Amino acid sequence: MVKLTVYGYRLGEHKEVEFLPFKRCLMRPEAQGNAIKFLRPTMANLLEFLLANAVGEIVPDKTLQIQVWEKNGLSCSSQRLWQVMNNLKRKLAQVGLSDDFILRITGQGYTIAEDKVLELYCKERPYAQSENSWLPKQSKTNQKFSATLSE
Repeated sequence: MVKLTVYGYRLGEHKEVEFLPFKRCLMRPEAQGNAIKFLRPTMANLLEFLLANAVGEIVPDKTLQIQVWEKNGLSCSSQRLWQVMNNLKRKLAQVGLSDDFILRITGQGYTIAEDKVLELYCKERPYAQSENSWLPKQSKTNQKFSATLSE
C-alpha cells in the first residue's frame, strides 16, 4: 500500500496560489515571474495549522495560541494572534487571494471554506531494513572527507 503525505496546498477559488510549508512560501506558479512571498516561521506555522485544521471547521483562538505559539516555546496573546493573522492576510492578498480566504467567526474562531483549498500529496518512500539505507552512498572522496572531519 502506498502511503501519501501532504506536501503543500493550492489555494483560492481557482487554486491559483500554491503554499509549500517546507519552503514557507506562497507563490503563483502561472503568474509572470512566479510571484513569491516568503513567510516568517510563526506566520507559516499559523497558515499550515489553519489549512490542516480549519478547512470546513472553526478553530478557536485558544487552540491557535496553543498549537502555533506555545507548542513552539513562544508566548501569545489575543492581540498577537490578531496581529499575525492580519499580516498573514496581507501576504495572502499580495499573491491575489481575496480578503475572505480566512474568515473570522466572531466569538468562535477562524475558518477557511472547503472549496478554496486543494491538498497536494506525494508518495512517502518506504524505508528499507537498514536505518540509513535511504541515504545516498558516499563516494571515496566524501568518505575521506567524512573521516577527516570525525578525527
